Order: sequence, then structure tokens, then C-alpha cells
Amino acid sequence: MGLIVTLLIYLAALHAYRLRPHPLTNPVGLTVLALIIALQPGGYPLERYQRETLPLVWLLKPAVVALGWVAWNERGSLAGRLRPFLGGLVAGSATSLTLTPLLARALGAGPELQKALALKSITSAVAVDLGPRLGVNAGLAVPLIIIAGILGAAFGPWIMERLGVVAPFERGLALGAASHGIGTARAAEEGALALAVSGLAMAATGLITALLAPLAFLLLGLG
Repeated sequence: MGLIVTLLIYLAALHAYRLRPHPLTNPVGLTVLALIIALQPGGYPLERYQRETLPLVWLLKPAVVALGWVAWNERGSLAGRLRPFLGGLVAGSATSLTLTPLLARALGAGPELQKALALKSITSAVAVDLGPRLGVNAGLAVPLIIIAGILGAAFGPWIMERLGVVAPFERGLALGAASHGIGTARAAEEGALALAVSGLAMAATGLITALLAPLAFLLLGLG
């Protein structure tokens, strides 16, 4: 039941987005919201939902392989862009690791929430493994990561348009580095180059974050 309900809700949300493209009609965001409303009142067990939607989790594996194939096909367009690629990733990761917890601290958040928010730009799978090594509560970090991904995918392109960022390379880099898998799904609408860059950025951001996080936490007094 969980799988069927999820697919039906997503297809309806996707149809709504295609009829009226807008940050507030992002299909992933609408699907998550609708599932919470539909399943929560009836006390639908989370364990049962996870079990019934395992096929969707399994599909992540071929999806990652597909991203690699897209990147290979776009290798000609990616050639010679290693420096801006790495520069953008380091800048994005450093910003997430430092400015996000500092902003949260200024708003009164405690150390646990600050550390969880610092990991908002990596995938949930990486956070589950990396978080405990850094003293981060993975159970807190994962929902924040999902929220960050939804918000980035919904509002990122809208913000970039208003800032004059129109090149597929830059847009894909921003979506993948800031909004991981959900942002990469949104980058697919930007074309093959944006999708390829976003997929590579999503993977590389996890590695760069793992390297920079210990130093960032030490400087922020969160170690």
C-alpha cells in the first residue's frame, strides 16, 4: 500500500508541477507533505512504510549508475573545468559548514542542532555514516538534509534566475552542491550538462565535507 500511495501522490504532484511550474509546486515537496497528511492521522507504522517502499530505495542504485553514464557522455563539455568545479565545491562546503551553524547559533540554537545543520548539503546516506564520527546526531541531521534538499530544489533555480545565473554548468554545480539528490533531480530539467555536473557535485561534496568538517567544528568550538 505504501508504495502505491507514494507513486500515485508523486504522479499527481508531478502533474500539478507541469501544469503550473512554481517553487511551491515542487513535486518532491508536495509528495512529502501529502504523505505526512495522508499517513499520520491513521497511525500508519513507519516501519511498515519503509518495508513497502524498499523498491524505491533499490532504484537509487541504478539511478547513481545512470548519473555516471550522463557524466561520461558530457565529458567533452566538462573538460578543462576542474578548477571552477573544485573551487565552487570547496566554497559551498565551507559555507555550509561554517556560516550555517553560526547563523543557527545567532538564533539561539544549541550545539547539537548547529552540528546537524552544518551537514545539510551532503546526502542522507553519507550523513548516517559520517555524522556519528563527528559527534552529530544522524537522526536529527537526516530530516534537516531532506528539508534542505527540497527547499534548494524548489527555490534554487528561482533564486539563480534573479541573480542572472543561467549557464547549465553553474546551475548544476549549485544544485548538486547545495541540494544533493533532490537538487540533482531538479537539475535534470536543466539539461544533460547540468545533470552531469550536479551528480558529480553531489558526490564530491560528501568527500569535501568529510575532509573539512573536523577543522570547521574545531574552529567553531563544536568539536
